[in-house]
Amino acid sequence: MRISKYRIAFVVSIALAIATGMYTLLRNAGNDLLKVEVVSFKTTEGWGYEIKVDNETFIHQETIPAIAGNRKFLSEQDALKTGNAVMKKLLAGEQPSLSYKEVMALGLRSTALIP
Repeated sequence: MRISKYRIAFVVSIALAIATGMYTLLRNAGNDLLKVEVVSFKTTEGWGYEIKVDNETFIHQETIPAIAGNRKFLSEQDALKTGNAVMKKLLAGEQPSLSYKEVMALGLRSTALIP
């Protein structure tokens, strides 16, 4: 019985795919247990948020991101809404920053002060 080189290549490819999958699962097994949360805090002129990973501050934000002039969050809800948008991007593996357009789309009460 003759085995073609295509069958051998196929079997080797499947074995490599399984081995790669197992390695990835084992390597990332502990990462699913990280606690990520958004916490608001009061500032002297408004509100801010922190994104904490396993209770360690990962991002500390006192002003509205992507907006010139150090604009403050006027409400705790605005700070948390923005922090949750950043956290969502972070958890999706994206750059944890917001553009001006993304901030404006959040409909923050604080952005009414922007000319």
